[in-house]
Amino acid sequence: MTQRPDRQRLRINARLVRERDRARARELRRFLIYGALVVVPLLAYVGQRVDFLRLSYRVEKLKQEKQQLLESHKQLIVERSYLLAPDRIERLARRQLGLVDPAPEDVRPVMLRDGRVDLEERRAGRAGGPEGDTATAPALAAALAGGAPRPRGDAR
Repeated sequence: MTQRPDRQRLRINARLVRERDRARARELRRFLIYGALVVVPLLAYVGQRVDFLRLSYRVEKLKQEKQQLLESHKQLIVERSYLLAPDRIERLARRQLGLVDPAPEDVRPVMLRDGRVDLEERRAGRAGGPEGDTATAPALAAALAGGAPRPRGDAR
């Protein structure tokens, strides 16, 4: 029998509903709004600082990379000028490939017309020299390579 009154008591308390405290709810809302007004600008400031620092590190990294690329570019320019040196190329051609200057009778005068090379026939009266705008093949090759023409008898 003692169990029945407990069950009834539980049923009686189950019908009780706690009333909301409106003043406390209003105070809680006010506290959350004021907190948000303080925290949101603070978070925005911290986010901007983090972005600024991240970008600063990236800019420094890019500056260092640019400096390294400039130094590499300078080294490549020096290496290119060394590799394209006419004296070096001629020395390699003579030593490794066995090339020699052509005999004077093997040289044909040529003429440049509209960017094309036209072979000129030697005239009977001027067997060895260039005529008008014509030039010898070594002189033409030197001119195209950017060097000065060498005299025909030069056999380095």
